[in-house]
Amino acid sequence: MNNKLRYFIIMLLGVIMNEGLSAVAEPYPVWLDVTGTAMAALVLEPAAGLIVGLVNNFFIALFKYDQTTLIYYCVSAAVAVIVGNVVKNKEGKITLKNVLYTIILVIAVSTLLSSLLTIWQSGGVSNAAFEQIKFNAFVEDGMHPYLACVLTTFIVKIYDTLATAVIVGIVYIILPKRLKYQS
Repeated sequence: MNNKLRYFIIMLLGVIMNEGLSAVAEPYPVWLDVTGTAMAALVLEPAAGLIVGLVNNFFIALFKYDQTTLIYYCVSAAVAVIVGNVVKNKEGKITLKNVLYTIILVIAVSTLLSSLLTIWQSGGVSNAAFEQIKFNAFVEDGMHPYLACVLTTFIVKIYDTLATAVIVGIVYIILPKRLKYQS
């Protein structure tokens, strides 16, 4: 298979995964909007994941929330860079150790970035209803709003990252070899 066609197919699949899974996940306390980003970074390279994430964040900024949410692209970018560089070992093999390390790193980095951006943008109050509920509960219990933002984001990122890892793993397993590997 032509490598340009392979890139196009994987990146298109990544965009479809991001948009489709994000829409399906709306009623649940997860985002699932970086699944395609992570998959493209894993199968191709971090740069492919960066492009898929950018398309996704433009879509979210234009059609779901507003242009101020484009700043969250740095979370997608971090996921692409982490997944693309950490999941596989030096021999190009996916190891359980690297997968677990990647999950922990994605949770930590995306929590930090998302929290800082939400605090900067809106004082810590997310525009997602499921995050607002948890945030408000923490604040009502006397927690400082910034800490409530970080804790809420951390809880959501745990579920979101674990679900994303499972989905990306399944897609990777069922993906035809001609799409997984450069010929």
